[in-house]
Amino acid sequence: MWRREGIKMLKSSTYIYLVSRVHGLSTRLMSRGELESLSKTQNFASFLETLSGEEYVRRLSSIQGEEVDARLASRVFADVYVDRLVHLVRITSGKYRDFLLSFLKRVEIENIKRVLRAKMGGRDISVEVLLPLPREFTSVNFNDLVNVKSLDDVQFHLTPTIYRGASEAFQIAKNMVSTYPVELILENIYFLNLLASASKLPSSKKVVDLIRNEYASTVVFNILAIKFLDAPLTIFEKYSRQISKGMGVSSDYVNDLLRAREDTFSSLLRASRFAWISANIEDGIESRDVAELYNSIKRGFRIYYESVSRRDPLGITYLLWYLYTVEYEYLNLSLIATAKELGLKPEEIKLY
Repeated sequence: MWRREGIKMLKSSTYIYLVSRVHGLSTRLMSRGELESLSKTQNFASFLETLSGEEYVRRLSSIQGEEVDARLASRVFADVYVDRLVHLVRITSGKYRDFLLSFLKRVEIENIKRVLRAKMGGRDISVEVLLPLPREFTSVNFNDLVNVKSLDDVQFHLTPTIYRGASEAFQIAKNMVSTYPVELILENIYFLNLLASASKLPSSKKVVDLIRNEYASTVVFNILAIKFLDAPLTIFEKYSRQISKGMGVSSDYVNDLLRAREDTFSSLLRASRFAWISANIEDGIESRDVAELYNSIKRGFRIYYESVSRRDPLGITYLLWYLYTVEYEYLNLSLIATAKELGLKPEEIKLY
């Protein structure tokens, strides 16, 4: 009996190498305290002076011929963020590499969203405002995509890719004058692919459950955002089966969320394994403020994933802790830089 259990607990050399590297790389991350200290600096100049981390300081000091502003600083933060994710992909093999490649697609999804929002608003956009994802890791040619003229052209470019399933949502988005329907389907495609990769990992149940909670938070955000717009939830009804698959719940539960009034929405979440979300949406629901809702859900997920993934420092969920923390460091540094440039007071800056 002991022998069989011992063999079962053995880890592959790829797994041991990956987790060991992640532990080493995690020492380069900023602590919550360091980020909070940066948010309390007097202005943008003092923020830059206080900013630590060899990767950031080296890249910022290499900028020549331009004054470093929040836009350029955020570009540097984005470079470090993407490089950290890509680095793990390049040093890993097998099913772990497949999982990391699937996770990396969130960068591409974010870039597609930025293009969608610009085209919906009739604004010009360039590759410089996108996250710098190497071409070898993209399904979409963003050099071409940023230059299209309309949402229809974006749809045309996505049709031959893994995101073709979002095509049906474009007309609904145009009717609503909102990109939320397309974003919902893009995220659904992303999370279903990520879950498929995660299911092949050891201790997959823990990893899958954590990812499903993140997906649930994006579904809740999109449902409520569309409710705030007083727009029809047709796209959710059409894809409720796929959404339920991603969340790991019944279609009936998804439909209950769709039909729920805003004042009873939280109670449905409290009765599920997504109870943590309910505590992070009440202010957004009360104010019907999409930005407040988004920020609260992002902060809530950080607290949730930290509480889950750091319990087992040798487990695969620690990898997810690192991946998420890398992303949150980028988001918070960009938030602080922009806030400092705008002259916001420290108490007005709410970190994710």
